[in-house]
Amino acid sequence: MKRHNQIRITGILLLAALLLCGCGGKAEGVDNVLPTSQVIEIRPDTSDPTVQVITPTPAQSLIPVTTPAPTTVPTAAPTSIPVVTTAPTTAPVPTTAPTPRPTSAPAPAPAANTAPRVTKSPTDETVAIGGSCYFVAKYENAIWAEWHFVSPDGGRDLDYDEAAKEFPSMEIVKGYASTMQLKNIPESLDGWRVYCRFSNNSGAVTTGKASITISRDTAGDRPKVTKNPTGETVEAGGSCSFVAKYENAIWAVWHFVSPDGSRDLDYEDAGKEFGSLEILNGYASTMKLKNIPASLNGWSVYCRFSNNVGATDTEKAKITVKGAPAPTAEPEPTDTPAIIIIEEFDYTGSFTETAEQKATMMITGNSSKYQVTVRWTVSEEEYIIWTFSGRFSETGILSYTDAVKTVVNSQTGVSEIQYTAGTGKLAYVDSGVVGVYWTEDSSGKTSFFSKN
Repeated sequence: MKRHNQIRITGILLLAALLLCGCGGKAEGVDNVLPTSQVIEIRPDTSDPTVQVITPTPAQSLIPVTTPAPTTVPTAAPTSIPVVTTAPTTAPVPTTAPTPRPTSAPAPAPAANTAPRVTKSPTDETVAIGGSCYFVAKYENAIWAEWHFVSPDGGRDLDYDEAAKEFPSMEIVKGYASTMQLKNIPESLDGWRVYCRFSNNSGAVTTGKASITISRDTAGDRPKVTKNPTGETVEAGGSCSFVAKYENAIWAVWHFVSPDGSRDLDYEDAGKEFGSLEILNGYASTMKLKNIPASLNGWSVYCRFSNNVGATDTEKAKITVKGAPAPTAEPEPTDTPAIIIIEEFDYTGSFTETAEQKATMMITGNSSKYQVTVRWTVSEEEYIIWTFSGRFSETGILSYTDAVKTVVNSQTGVSEIQYTAGTGKLAYVDSGVVGVYWTEDSSGKTSFFSKN
Protein backbone atom coordinates (compact mmCIF):
# COMPACT_ATOMS: atom_id res chain seq x y z
CA MET A 1 0.00 0.00 0.00
CA LYS A 2 2.84 2.42 0.90
CA ARG A 3 4.44 1.88 -2.45
CA HIS A 4 1.15 2.59 -4.26
CA ASN A 5 0.71 5.93 -2.38
CA GLN A 6 4.19 7.01 -3.37
CA ILE A 7 3.39 6.33 -6.99
CA ARG A 8 0.10 8.37 -6.73
CA ILE A 9 1.91 11.43 -5.23
CA THR A 10 4.59 11.28 -7.86
CA GLY A 11 1.94 11.20 -10.56
CA ILE A 12 0.18 14.34 -9.12
CA LEU A 13 3.42 16.28 -9.04
CA LEU A 14 4.14 15.42 -12.64
CA LEU A 15 0.62 16.49 -13.67
CA ALA A 16 1.04 19.79 -11.90
CA ALA A 17 4.35 20.49 -13.60
CA LEU A 18 2.85 19.77 -17.00
CA LEU A 19 -0.08 22.12 -16.38
CA LEU A 20 2.26 24.83 -15.25
CA CYS A 21 4.46 24.56 -18.30
CA GLY A 22 1.65 24.13 -20.84
CA CYS A 23 -0.65 27.02 -19.64
CA GLY A 24 1.78 30.04 -19.99
CA GLY A 25 1.92 30.75 -16.26
CA LYS A 26 5.10 32.03 -14.71
CA ALA A 27 6.71 30.27 -11.84
CA GLU A 28 9.14 31.69 -9.49
CA GLY A 29 12.56 30.13 -9.54
CA VAL A 30 13.08 27.52 -6.93
CA ASP A 31 16.00 25.54 -5.75
CA ASN A 32 16.57 22.23 -7.24
CA VAL A 33 15.97 20.69 -3.91
CA LEU A 34 12.71 21.50 -2.26
CA PRO A 35 12.52 21.88 1.49
CA THR A 36 10.40 19.10 2.82
CA SER A 37 8.14 21.56 4.65
CA GLN A 38 7.47 23.92 1.73
CA VAL A 39 3.99 23.93 0.25
CA ILE A 40 3.75 24.72 -3.43
CA GLU A 41 0.65 26.46 -4.69
CA ILE A 42 0.02 26.34 -8.35
CA ARG A 43 -2.02 29.18 -9.79
CA PRO A 44 -2.89 28.83 -13.40
CA ASP A 45 -3.95 31.65 -15.70
CA THR A 46 -7.46 32.55 -14.70
CA SER A 47 -8.15 34.06 -18.05
CA ASP A 48 -8.31 30.59 -19.55
CA PRO A 49 -11.67 29.18 -18.64
CA THR A 50 -10.66 25.64 -19.60
CA VAL A 51 -8.07 25.40 -16.91
CA GLN A 52 -9.34 24.36 -13.54
CA VAL A 53 -7.71 25.70 -10.43
CA ILE A 54 -6.53 22.96 -8.20
CA THR A 55 -6.29 24.13 -4.66
CA PRO A 56 -4.75 21.75 -2.26
CA THR A 57 -6.71 20.90 0.83
CA PRO A 58 -5.36 22.96 3.67
CA ALA A 59 -4.90 19.97 5.84
CA GLN A 60 -3.10 18.12 3.12
CA SER A 61 0.61 18.28 3.10
CA LEU A 62 2.84 16.89 0.47
CA ILE A 63 5.01 14.14 1.83
CA PRO A 64 8.39 14.04 0.21
CA VAL A 65 8.91 10.84 -1.73
CA THR A 66 11.64 8.81 -0.33
CA THR A 67 13.28 6.73 -2.95
CA PRO A 68 13.18 3.29 -1.54
CA ALA A 69 16.32 1.35 -1.49
CA PRO A 70 16.29 -1.24 -4.11
CA THR A 71 15.00 -4.44 -2.75
CA THR A 72 17.45 -7.14 -3.21
CA VAL A 73 15.64 -10.29 -3.99
CA PRO A 74 17.48 -12.88 -2.11
CA THR A 75 18.82 -15.40 -4.42
CA ALA A 76 17.86 -18.80 -3.23
CA ALA A 77 20.61 -21.19 -3.10
CA PRO A 78 20.37 -23.24 -6.15
CA THR A 79 18.50 -26.31 -5.41
CA SER A 80 20.45 -29.29 -6.40
CA ILE A 81 18.41 -31.23 -8.87
CA PRO A 82 18.51 -34.70 -7.56
CA VAL A 83 20.21 -36.97 -9.94
CA VAL A 84 18.05 -39.93 -10.50
CA THR A 85 20.36 -42.78 -10.47
CA THR A 86 18.87 -45.70 -12.33
CA ALA A 87 19.72 -48.81 -10.56
CA PRO A 88 21.50 -51.10 -12.90
CA THR A 89 19.05 -53.56 -14.36
CA THR A 90 19.95 -57.00 -13.31
CA ALA A 91 19.85 -59.34 -16.21
CA PRO A 92 16.91 -61.65 -15.64
CA VAL A 93 17.87 -65.00 -14.43
CA PRO A 94 16.77 -67.38 -17.14
CA THR A 95 13.74 -69.33 -15.99
CA THR A 96 14.37 -72.98 -16.08
CA ALA A 97 11.69 -74.63 -18.10
CA PRO A 98 9.60 -76.78 -15.83
CA THR A 99 10.54 -80.36 -16.00
CA PRO A 100 7.63 -82.16 -17.62
CA ARG A 101 5.92 -84.62 -15.42
CA PRO A 102 7.04 -88.03 -16.48
CA THR A 103 4.38 -89.93 -18.33
CA SER A 104 4.18 -93.61 -18.76
CA ALA A 105 6.14 -94.48 -21.84
CA PRO A 106 4.34 -96.66 -24.30
CA ALA A 107 4.87 -100.26 -23.57
CA PRO A 108 7.95 -101.31 -25.52
CA ALA A 109 7.64 -104.05 -28.01
CA PRO A 110 8.35 -107.36 -26.33
CA ALA A 111 12.01 -108.22 -26.46
CA ALA A 112 13.17 -111.30 -28.21
CA ASN A 113 13.05 -113.25 -24.97
CA THR A 114 9.38 -112.31 -24.44
CA ALA A 115 8.06 -113.93 -27.59
CA PRO A 116 4.74 -115.76 -27.26
CA ARG A 117 4.72 -119.04 -25.40
CA VAL A 118 2.36 -121.92 -26.02
CA THR A 119 0.86 -123.34 -22.84
CA LYS A 120 -1.53 -125.80 -24.49
CA SER A 121 -1.61 -127.39 -27.93
CA PRO A 122 -4.79 -128.64 -29.60
CA THR A 123 -5.63 -132.33 -29.47
CA ASP A 124 -6.61 -134.75 -32.23
CA GLU A 125 -10.30 -135.01 -33.12
CA THR A 126 -12.38 -137.71 -34.75
CA VAL A 127 -15.59 -136.49 -36.36
CA ALA A 128 -18.25 -137.80 -38.72
CA ILE A 129 -18.99 -136.33 -42.12
CA GLY A 130 -20.99 -133.15 -41.61
CA GLY A 131 -20.14 -133.11 -37.93
CA SER A 132 -18.51 -130.44 -35.77
CA CYS A 133 -15.57 -130.19 -33.41
CA TYR A 134 -13.46 -127.72 -31.43
CA PHE A 135 -9.73 -127.12 -31.30
CA VAL A 136 -8.38 -125.34 -28.24
CA ALA A 137 -4.95 -123.78 -27.73
CA LYS A 138 -3.61 -121.59 -24.94
CA TYR A 139 -0.74 -119.12 -24.84
CA GLU A 140 1.08 -116.37 -22.99
CA ASN A 141 2.29 -112.97 -24.25
CA ALA A 142 0.67 -113.04 -27.69
CA ILE A 143 -1.19 -110.38 -29.66
CA TRP A 144 -2.48 -112.30 -32.66
CA ALA A 145 -3.76 -115.84 -33.16
CA GLU A 146 -4.28 -117.57 -36.49
CA TRP A 147 -5.20 -121.16 -37.22
CA HIS A 148 -3.56 -123.06 -40.07
CA PHE A 149 -4.49 -126.23 -41.93
CA VAL A 150 -1.78 -128.62 -43.16
CA SER A 151 -2.47 -131.18 -45.89
CA PRO A 152 -1.94 -134.90 -45.11
CA ASP A 153 1.35 -134.97 -47.03
CA GLY A 154 2.55 -131.74 -45.42
CA GLY A 155 2.96 -130.04 -48.77
CA ARG A 156 0.32 -127.32 -48.21
CA ASP A 157 -0.09 -124.94 -45.30
CA LEU A 158 -3.27 -122.82 -45.49
CA ASP A 159 -4.39 -120.12 -43.09
CA TYR A 160 -8.05 -120.22 -42.02
CA ASP A 161 -9.15 -117.86 -44.83
CA GLU A 162 -7.47 -120.02 -47.45
CA ALA A 163 -8.94 -123.15 -45.86
CA ALA A 164 -12.42 -121.63 -46.14
CA LYS A 165 -11.88 -121.38 -49.90
CA GLU A 166 -10.44 -124.89 -50.07
CA PHE A 167 -13.43 -126.39 -48.22
CA PRO A 168 -16.35 -124.06 -49.10
CA SER A 169 -19.01 -126.23 -47.43
CA MET A 170 -17.18 -126.17 -44.10
CA GLU A 171 -17.80 -123.33 -41.63
CA ILE A 172 -14.78 -122.08 -39.69
CA VAL A 173 -15.78 -120.22 -36.53
CA LYS A 174 -13.19 -117.91 -34.95
CA GLY A 175 -10.18 -118.95 -36.94
CA TYR A 176 -8.49 -115.88 -35.39
CA ALA A 177 -8.99 -116.85 -31.71
CA SER A 178 -7.41 -119.39 -29.39
CA THR A 179 -10.49 -121.64 -29.70
CA MET A 180 -11.68 -122.56 -33.20
CA GLN A 181 -14.81 -124.50 -34.14
CA LEU A 182 -15.36 -126.38 -37.39
CA LYS A 183 -18.88 -127.10 -38.60
CA ASN A 184 -20.22 -129.27 -41.42
CA ILE A 185 -16.86 -130.95 -41.80
CA PRO A 186 -16.44 -132.59 -45.24
CA GLU A 187 -14.98 -136.02 -45.85
CA SER A 188 -12.14 -134.39 -47.83
CA LEU A 189 -10.73 -132.96 -44.59
CA ASP A 190 -9.72 -136.45 -43.43
CA GLY A 191 -6.03 -136.59 -42.58
CA TRP A 192 -5.51 -132.82 -42.46
CA ARG A 193 -3.93 -131.31 -39.37
CA VAL A 194 -4.47 -127.96 -37.69
CA TYR A 195 -2.25 -125.79 -35.52
CA CYS A 196 -2.43 -122.26 -34.12
CA ARG A 197 0.21 -119.60 -34.71
CA PHE A 198 0.55 -117.06 -31.88
CA SER A 199 2.54 -113.89 -32.52
CA ASN A 200 3.45 -110.46 -31.18
CA ASN A 201 5.78 -107.69 -32.30
CA SER A 202 8.82 -109.77 -31.35
CA GLY A 203 8.06 -112.99 -33.11
CA ALA A 204 5.77 -115.97 -33.46
CA VAL A 205 5.41 -119.47 -32.12
CA THR A 206 3.23 -122.37 -33.26
CA THR A 207 1.39 -125.04 -31.33
CA GLY A 208 1.71 -128.73 -31.97
CA LYS A 209 -0.42 -130.11 -34.82
CA ALA A 210 -3.74 -131.82 -34.18
CA SER A 211 -5.04 -134.40 -36.67
CA ILE A 212 -8.58 -134.55 -38.04
CA THR A 213 -9.96 -138.01 -38.66
CA ILE A 214 -13.25 -138.50 -40.47
CA SER A 215 -15.12 -141.36 -38.81
CA ARG A 216 -16.78 -144.04 -40.92
CA ASP A 217 -18.08 -145.97 -37.94
CA THR A 218 -21.60 -147.37 -37.78
CA ALA A 219 -24.55 -145.19 -36.98
CA GLY A 220 -24.65 -146.67 -33.48
CA ASP A 221 -21.98 -144.19 -32.38
CA ARG A 222 -23.98 -141.22 -33.57
CA PRO A 223 -26.70 -139.42 -31.58
CA LYS A 224 -30.01 -141.27 -31.25
CA VAL A 225 -33.36 -139.51 -31.53
CA THR A 226 -35.84 -140.70 -28.87
CA LYS A 227 -38.66 -138.23 -29.63
CA ASN A 228 -39.57 -136.39 -32.83
CA PRO A 229 -41.31 -133.01 -32.93
CA THR A 230 -44.96 -132.86 -33.99
CA GLY A 231 -46.70 -130.49 -36.37
CA GLU A 232 -48.40 -127.36 -35.07
CA THR A 233 -51.33 -125.23 -36.26
CA VAL A 234 -51.35 -121.63 -35.08
CA GLU A 235 -52.93 -118.25 -35.74
CA ALA A 236 -50.86 -115.60 -37.52
CA GLY A 237 -48.93 -113.77 -34.82
CA GLY A 238 -49.33 -116.70 -32.44
CA SER A 239 -46.83 -118.98 -30.69
CA CYS A 240 -45.99 -122.68 -30.51
CA SER A 241 -43.24 -125.02 -29.31
CA PHE A 242 -41.41 -127.97 -30.86
CA VAL A 243 -39.90 -130.65 -28.64
CA ALA A 244 -37.35 -133.32 -29.52
CA LYS A 245 -35.39 -135.76 -27.34
CA TYR A 246 -32.10 -137.54 -27.92
CA GLU A 247 -29.29 -139.69 -26.59
CA ASN A 248 -25.52 -139.38 -27.02
CA ALA A 249 -25.57 -135.87 -28.52
CA ILE A 250 -23.46 -132.79 -27.81
CA TRP A 251 -25.05 -130.16 -30.05
CA ALA A 252 -28.59 -129.43 -31.19
CA VAL A 253 -29.55 -127.12 -34.06
CA TRP A 254 -33.07 -126.54 -35.37
CA HIS A 255 -33.62 -126.21 -39.11
CA PHE A 256 -36.45 -124.77 -41.21
CA VAL A 257 -37.34 -126.35 -44.57
CA SER A 258 -39.35 -124.53 -47.26
CA PRO A 259 -42.65 -126.05 -48.48
CA ASP A 260 -41.06 -127.33 -51.69
CA GLY A 261 -38.00 -128.66 -49.84
CA SER A 262 -35.56 -126.57 -51.88
CA ARG A 263 -34.35 -124.47 -48.95
CA ASP A 264 -32.94 -125.66 -45.62
CA LEU A 265 -32.17 -122.85 -43.16
CA ASP A 266 -30.73 -123.19 -39.68
CA TYR A 267 -32.47 -121.18 -36.98
CA GLU A 268 -30.15 -118.18 -37.41
CA ASP A 269 -30.81 -117.92 -41.16
CA ALA A 270 -34.53 -118.46 -40.55
CA GLY A 271 -34.53 -115.52 -38.15
CA LYS A 272 -33.22 -113.35 -40.98
CA GLU A 273 -35.67 -114.81 -43.50
CA PHE A 274 -38.69 -114.07 -41.29
CA GLY A 275 -37.84 -110.75 -39.69
CA SER A 276 -40.88 -110.62 -37.38
CA LEU A 277 -40.44 -114.22 -36.18
CA GLU A 278 -38.91 -114.68 -32.72
CA ILE A 279 -37.00 -117.95 -32.25
CA LEU A 280 -36.19 -118.99 -28.69
CA ASN A 281 -33.65 -121.75 -27.94
CA GLY A 282 -32.96 -122.66 -31.54
CA TYR A 283 -29.88 -124.49 -30.22
CA ALA A 284 -31.68 -126.67 -27.62
CA SER A 285 -33.92 -129.73 -27.76
CA THR A 286 -37.02 -127.57 -27.16
CA MET A 287 -37.57 -124.59 -29.46
CA LYS A 288 -40.34 -121.97 -29.11
CA LEU A 289 -41.60 -119.72 -31.91
CA LYS A 290 -43.37 -116.40 -31.20
CA ASN A 291 -45.11 -113.88 -33.44
CA ILE A 292 -45.36 -116.44 -36.24
CA PRO A 293 -45.94 -114.74 -39.64
CA ALA A 294 -48.36 -115.98 -42.27
CA SER A 295 -45.41 -116.47 -44.63
CA LEU A 296 -44.22 -119.38 -42.45
CA ASN A 297 -47.27 -121.41 -43.51
CA GLY A 298 -46.26 -124.75 -44.99
CA TRP A 299 -42.70 -124.68 -43.71
CA SER A 300 -41.38 -127.57 -41.64
CA VAL A 301 -38.88 -127.79 -38.80
CA TYR A 302 -36.53 -130.53 -37.58
CA CYS A 303 -33.70 -130.78 -35.08
CA ARG A 304 -30.21 -132.02 -35.89
CA PHE A 305 -28.38 -133.67 -33.00
CA SER A 306 -24.63 -134.21 -33.39
CA ASN A 307 -21.48 -135.30 -31.62
CA ASN A 308 -17.88 -135.81 -32.64
CA VAL A 309 -18.83 -138.93 -34.58
CA GLY A 310 -21.72 -137.65 -36.60
CA ALA A 311 -25.22 -136.18 -36.70
CA THR A 312 -28.78 -137.47 -36.66
CA ASP A 313 -31.86 -135.52 -37.75
CA THR A 314 -35.36 -135.79 -36.30
CA GLU A 315 -38.41 -136.12 -38.48
CA LYS A 316 -39.88 -132.93 -39.89
CA ALA A 317 -42.81 -131.20 -38.22
CA LYS A 318 -45.07 -129.01 -40.36
CA ILE A 319 -46.23 -125.51 -39.44
CA THR A 320 -49.74 -124.50 -40.51
CA VAL A 321 -50.78 -120.87 -40.13
CA LYS A 322 -54.58 -120.45 -40.07
CA GLY A 323 -56.02 -118.24 -42.78
CA ALA A 324 -52.69 -117.94 -44.60
CA PRO A 325 -52.70 -118.52 -48.38
CA ALA A 326 -51.39 -121.83 -49.58
CA PRO A 327 -47.65 -121.66 -50.15
CA THR A 328 -46.45 -121.50 -53.71
CA ALA A 329 -43.31 -123.07 -54.99
CA GLU A 330 -40.50 -120.62 -55.38
CA PRO A 331 -39.33 -120.11 -58.98
CA GLU A 332 -36.10 -121.69 -59.96
CA PRO A 333 -33.28 -119.15 -59.80
CA THR A 334 -32.18 -118.01 -63.22
CA ASP A 335 -29.19 -116.05 -64.32
CA THR A 336 -30.00 -112.42 -64.99
CA PRO A 337 -27.96 -109.64 -66.51
CA ALA A 338 -27.39 -108.38 -62.98
CA ILE A 339 -25.81 -111.67 -62.00
CA ILE A 340 -23.67 -111.62 -65.10
CA ILE A 341 -22.43 -108.15 -64.22
CA ILE A 342 -21.58 -109.31 -60.73
CA GLU A 343 -19.53 -112.19 -62.07
CA GLU A 344 -17.41 -109.78 -64.10
CA PHE A 345 -15.74 -108.69 -60.86
CA ASP A 346 -13.75 -110.80 -58.44
CA TYR A 347 -14.91 -109.49 -55.09
CA THR A 348 -12.93 -112.05 -53.14
CA GLY A 349 -9.48 -111.46 -51.74
CA SER A 350 -7.69 -109.56 -48.99
CA PHE A 351 -7.90 -105.81 -48.48
CA THR A 352 -6.05 -103.29 -46.30
CA GLU A 353 -7.50 -100.14 -44.71
CA THR A 354 -5.58 -97.20 -46.21
CA ALA A 355 -5.97 -94.33 -43.70
CA GLU A 356 -4.52 -95.86 -40.54
CA GLN A 357 -3.43 -99.23 -41.90
CA LYS A 358 -4.63 -100.91 -38.73
CA ALA A 359 -7.29 -103.09 -40.31
CA THR A 360 -7.59 -105.87 -42.85
CA MET A 361 -10.58 -107.35 -44.63
CA MET A 362 -11.00 -110.79 -46.14
CA ILE A 363 -13.85 -111.58 -48.57
CA THR A 364 -14.53 -115.19 -49.49
CA GLY A 365 -17.39 -117.07 -51.13
CA ASN A 366 -19.18 -116.62 -54.45
CA SER A 367 -22.03 -114.70 -56.05
CA SER A 368 -24.69 -116.54 -54.03
CA LYS A 369 -23.16 -115.51 -50.71
CA TYR A 370 -19.95 -113.74 -49.68
CA GLN A 371 -18.39 -114.07 -46.24
CA VAL A 372 -16.59 -110.98 -44.91
CA THR A 373 -14.17 -110.77 -41.98
CA VAL A 374 -12.73 -107.46 -40.78
CA ARG A 375 -9.97 -107.32 -38.19
CA TRP A 376 -9.13 -103.93 -36.66
CA THR A 377 -6.20 -103.49 -34.25
CA VAL A 378 -7.10 -101.09 -31.43
CA SER A 379 -3.97 -101.43 -29.27
CA GLU A 380 -1.27 -103.89 -28.43
CA GLU A 381 -3.72 -105.63 -26.14
CA GLU A 382 -6.97 -105.39 -28.06
CA TYR A 383 -8.41 -105.94 -31.51
CA ILE A 384 -11.93 -106.15 -32.93
CA ILE A 385 -13.36 -108.70 -35.34
CA TRP A 386 -16.47 -108.18 -37.48
CA THR A 387 -17.99 -111.06 -39.46
CA PHE A 388 -20.96 -110.70 -41.81
CA SER A 389 -22.27 -111.98 -45.14
CA GLY A 390 -24.37 -111.01 -48.13
CA ARG A 391 -24.52 -110.62 -51.90
CA PHE A 392 -23.19 -107.84 -54.10
CA SER A 393 -25.84 -106.12 -56.20
CA GLU A 394 -25.44 -105.24 -59.85
CA THR A 395 -24.04 -101.88 -58.73
CA GLY A 396 -21.43 -103.50 -56.49
CA ILE A 397 -23.20 -102.92 -53.15
CA LEU A 398 -23.32 -105.56 -50.42
CA SER A 399 -25.78 -104.72 -47.64
CA TYR A 400 -25.74 -106.86 -44.50
CA THR A 401 -27.76 -107.22 -41.31
CA ASP A 402 -25.96 -110.09 -39.57
CA ALA A 403 -22.66 -108.57 -38.44
CA VAL A 404 -21.15 -110.02 -35.28
CA LYS A 405 -18.74 -107.67 -33.49
CA THR A 406 -16.25 -109.32 -31.13
CA VAL A 407 -13.67 -107.52 -28.99
CA VAL A 408 -10.63 -109.67 -28.22
CA ASN A 409 -8.02 -109.11 -25.52
CA SER A 410 -4.90 -110.52 -27.09
CA GLN A 411 -3.09 -110.80 -23.76
CA THR A 412 -5.72 -112.79 -21.91
CA GLY A 413 -7.43 -114.38 -24.87
CA VAL A 414 -10.80 -113.23 -23.54
CA SER A 415 -13.31 -112.26 -26.22
CA GLU A 416 -16.57 -110.36 -25.77
CA ILE A 417 -19.38 -110.22 -28.31
CA GLN A 418 -20.78 -106.69 -28.39
CA TYR A 419 -23.60 -107.33 -30.86
CA THR A 420 -24.81 -110.00 -33.27
CA ALA A 421 -27.11 -108.16 -35.69
CA GLY A 422 -25.04 -105.23 -36.88
CA THR A 423 -25.90 -103.54 -40.16
CA GLY A 424 -23.91 -101.75 -42.85
CA LYS A 425 -22.71 -102.10 -46.41
CA LEU A 426 -19.72 -102.55 -48.70
CA ALA A 427 -19.35 -100.57 -51.92
CA TYR A 428 -16.95 -102.11 -54.43
CA VAL A 429 -15.01 -99.75 -56.73
CA ASP A 430 -12.81 -100.54 -59.69
CA SER A 431 -11.72 -97.17 -61.08
CA GLY A 432 -7.97 -96.68 -60.92
CA VAL A 433 -7.76 -98.11 -57.39
CA VAL A 434 -9.59 -101.35 -56.68
CA GLY A 435 -11.14 -101.66 -53.26
CA VAL A 436 -14.22 -101.38 -51.10
CA TYR A 437 -15.76 -98.65 -48.99
CA TRP A 438 -17.05 -100.09 -45.74
CA THR A 439 -19.77 -98.24 -43.80
CA GLU A 440 -20.62 -99.56 -40.35
CA ASP A 441 -24.01 -98.24 -39.26
CA SER A 442 -23.41 -98.46 -35.51
CA SER A 443 -20.54 -95.95 -35.68
CA GLY A 444 -21.51 -94.14 -38.88
CA LYS A 445 -17.89 -94.42 -40.01
CA THR A 446 -16.82 -95.14 -43.58
CA SER A 447 -13.37 -96.59 -44.29
CA PHE A 448 -11.67 -97.48 -47.56
CA PHE A 449 -9.88 -100.79 -48.01
CA SER A 450 -7.63 -101.24 -51.04
CA LYS A 451 -7.29 -104.65 -52.59
CA ASN A 452 -3.93 -106.32 -52.01
